[in-house]
Order: sequence, then structure tokens, then C-alpha cells
Amino acid sequence: MLKGLRQAVEHHIKIGVGTDAAMSYVTHYDIWRELDHFMRQTKLNASQVIERVTKSNAEILGIDHLTGSIDIGKQADLIVMEQNPLDNIKALSDVAMVMVKGNLIQTPSVTRIREVDELLDSVW
Repeated sequence: MLKGLRQAVEHHIKIGVGTDAAMSYVTHYDIWRELDHFMRQTKLNASQVIERVTKSNAEILGIDHLTGSIDIGKQADLIVMEQNPLDNIKALSDVAMVMVKGNLIQTPSVTRIREVDELLDSVW
């Protein structure tokens, strides 16, 4: 899988990123781990992997006219964090607010599995 990822990036093949936890050491609720793997296994930076999880995914799914980037006429699908994920991709693990189709969720929550998170943090 990692070899295919590196080859796709090297040959400029459009790739998307999902939260299906298909990569080792990734949970469904912490996509930052998968993005971190992408950055470690390729020459992509945080901005490039975030583009793949937003804009590229929308293009692959054929919904880029609705979402995937910030533009006039598109749905307001956004997340707000205290820290900048471009500085540290792990900032994506601490989402302060979520906006889906313009509807604000001020206190989003996720049920975390403490034991799994601790194990994953130990290998990060």
C-alpha cells in the first residue's frame, strides 16, 4: 500500500484520503494519523495532504462543485481548531467547531478509545 502511495504521488496520480482506517495505526476518528503517515512516506507537506483530504476527495467523488474548497456558492463545510495544522498536523485531533452545510456544531465530540489512543501515541 505504501509503495503504491509513493508511486501515485511521484507520478502525479490524483489520490484521495479517507477515514476508513485502512492504514495501520489509524483510527476512524483521528485522520491526522493517516495524514501524518502520508507525509512520512512521501515528500508531501501538511498543505498538500490537507488538499488531498478536501479538494481532491471532492473532485474524485464528483462533488467539487459543492464542497472541497472555500468558494462562492459552495457549501460551508469547515472545521475550526485552536492550532494551525500546517504547523503540526496533529492539530487536526483537537477540533473546536465544525460547520456542515452552513450548520454550526459548536461543541463537537467523539467517543475515543483511550487504550487505543495511548498505544497509537506510543508509536507516533
